Amino acid sequence: MKIIAVIAAPLIFISLYLIFGYARIEGTMLEVQKIFYYHVSAALTVFVAFGVNCVFSIKYLIQRKPNDDLLAAAAAEIGLIFCTIALLSGPIWARYAWNTWWNWEARLTSTLVLWLMYIGYFILRSALEDDKRGRYSAVLGIIAYLDVPIVYYAVDIWQGGLHPDRGTKWSLETTMQQTWMVALLALIFLFTCLLIVRYQMKKAQARYEIIQQKYLEEASG
Repeated sequence: MKIIAVIAAPLIFISLYLIFGYARIEGTMLEVQKIFYYHVSAALTVFVAFGVNCVFSIKYLIQRKPNDDLLAAAAAEIGLIFCTIALLSGPIWARYAWNTWWNWEARLTSTLVLWLMYIGYFILRSALEDDKRGRYSAVLGIIAYLDVPIVYYAVDIWQGGLHPDRGTKWSLETTMQQTWMVALLALIFLFTCLLIVRYQMKKAQARYEIIQQKYLEEASG
């Protein structure tokens, strides 16, 4: 945990320096293009986070270990935050780049659907009892993850949107591509750090609830 935090913190500051002090200013969109570095990085981090949720949801359904459910939920929480960042930063960039906040193109719409599905994931978790919560939310987490490849390949499947091709980021000018890769690494390490912290918090809360339940049973008995 400490090692990851030590790596994540400098990477975030380095990425900020690279974005505003190193990367070349894009000729058409000018400074507003700099939203790209965290917008795209946040979106890719979403795929990682929901991928972790999907893997541990499957693992929970097979082995029924409570810690797998806690880790899956922690990954979904942080993934939802990064998804919100991507959804909020995208329209700001789009407004200046394409003169529109939102146009319901395939990638935008499928990302919104993904966000809503994981909102539903937490609504489901809060509505169910302990014995059903892990099982039902794991199933929903797996189903929701099926939207991730749709989001990723949306530009290829449905042509004519405002988003550039998936390979565009790999053809950027050298300083821009290097900056984006550092920003991506920074957010992935940040996600990993937050995931560990949130998972540990959930484990502590679960242990507290078990102790509290035993105390109430002994007191009533």
